[in-house]
Amino acid sequence: MDADHTADHADVVVGGGHGDELLARAVIEALKSGRSWAQIAAQLGVPPPPTRDGGDLTEHDWQEAIIAHENARAARLSDRTSPRRPETP
Repeated sequence: MDADHTADHADVVVGGGHGDELLARAVIEALKSGRSWAQIAAQLGVPPPPTRDGGDLTEHDWQEAIIAHENARAARLSDRTSPRRPETP
């Protein structure tokens, strides 16, 4: 995977904000140093995605799992920081 392609994927993994920018840089550096997407996912605490028909996981499967994990994390953080609206009867 070339550096430009890696940067494209890292941009997909993260959406915006300073923490996301740091994560993207860390992913890019990990890929440049030879780590696989599976190793990066493990470092981020991403559980293995389900396999299709018992086949082997692909790099794309791991990328998608990381994206889903990071999107869920961002949503949880957003929920915690958003002001609560009073419930209406």
